[in-house]
Amino acid sequence: MAHLVNQFGADTPLREITAAKISEYKGQRHSVAESTGRERGAAAINRPLATLRHMLQLAHTEWELITEVPRVRLEREPQHKVVWLEPDEEQRLLDAARASRTKHLHDLLVVALESGLRRTELLDLEWDRVDLSRGVIRLEKTKSGKRREVPMRQRVYDVLAARAGERKGRVWPVGDIRSAFETVVEAAQLDKPFTFHGCRHHFASWFVMRGGKLAALQQILGHATLAMTMKYAHVGASHLRDEIARTERPAVAQLHSKETANYARELVSSEVVVS
Repeated sequence: MAHLVNQFGADTPLREITAAKISEYKGQRHSVAESTGRERGAAAINRPLATLRHMLQLAHTEWELITEVPRVRLEREPQHKVVWLEPDEEQRLLDAARASRTKHLHDLLVVALESGLRRTELLDLEWDRVDLSRGVIRLEKTKSGKRREVPMRQRVYDVLAARAGERKGRVWPVGDIRSAFETVVEAAQLDKPFTFHGCRHHFASWFVMRGGKLAALQQILGHATLAMTMKYAHVGASHLRDEIARTERPAVAQLHSKETANYARELVSSEVVVS
């Protein structure tokens, strides 16, 4: 809001914020950011525009200060790439976390990778929301504002049950884990960029690849709509091939099986000849 006030002027009446002025402002945002030295992406342009649009909608529908809402056209944002870890990468990450000076980081990452909780949901978790008797985590403060329960996998249960100390207040010590996490990622020598939010993508991706249903994943992740969960529907080419094979007609599946066996025998024979 401070940015918008600075751009449009604190004394500017809302009725003077027209579509033309908004378009001019948007054009100015298509420039190099002084803080980074790089051209702003669609997300950096859209966030203040979305705030402005919401304010103008309130001014029209609730405050009755303007007669119509000027059009605010947002930029098309590229779909974020879903990144997950292979089993060996996950193990390297956890091994590096176990050696970290931040002693609770290993346990924290195990829960993050095995539950899909958002970073704030995990770091703000308190013991009175951890129900070990039922094996669930009850979340009160969520991004959507709706309460939800997340069932614990066995690894999550084991980590939380083994946490030493009095089970009151926060589960994890207060403090910034960003630098410690980045150090661990570097030490793990992963083959891809990986952020803490990637733990959530990792959980969701493997949930789907191991046969979990998208509707169930939506409830676990706390997505408002199934459309938000659909970005995980395409993960894992091998998973998709398995699903295609599983739904083949029996006769066709048997034919494919014979063709695959014949091809394998031919391949082995050719390798023998070459050697």
